[in-house]
Amino acid sequence: MKEPILILGIGNLLLKDEGIGVHVARKLGMMPLPPGVEVMDGGTMGMNLMYDIEGREKVIVIDAVLTDGQPGTLYRFTDKDIEYDPGMIQSVHGMNFPYVLKNIALFGKKPELIVFIGIKPAEISEGIELTPEIEKKIPEIIELVMKEIEVSS
Repeated sequence: MKEPILILGIGNLLLKDEGIGVHVARKLGMMPLPPGVEVMDGGTMGMNLMYDIEGREKVIVIDAVLTDGQPGTLYRFTDKDIEYDPGMIQSVHGMNFPYVLKNIALFGKKPELIVFIGIKPAEISEGIELTPEIEKKIPEIIELVMKEIEVSS
């Protein structure tokens, strides 16, 4: 049985800040979380995430996003914000979440709410460490995720 809330960290750990979602998910996985919450490292699984996402009440996605903002800028938006404009904010690794969500809506049960917590990366190049600028944002990202969980409780 799936938990009602899924925290999904996505990204590529081999490309520095592009792996922020996975780094945050791993930290959250070591923390005590309320009942009904599952944490998952989604890596760069793309369409393979459909099964893990469908049927949940709420999914909180953490990822690096390409925007015009300054590196380290945090964003919060929902699936409703991207359904009408898929080019608004794009994942660094090209994961097309609007496409994943449309397929879930067609073939599965789409979650009631999908919240994206995105961060503008400082550097995307080969390397497994986050840049200091992005690493220091992890506590703030975790705080945003915890607020999203509280809203759902």
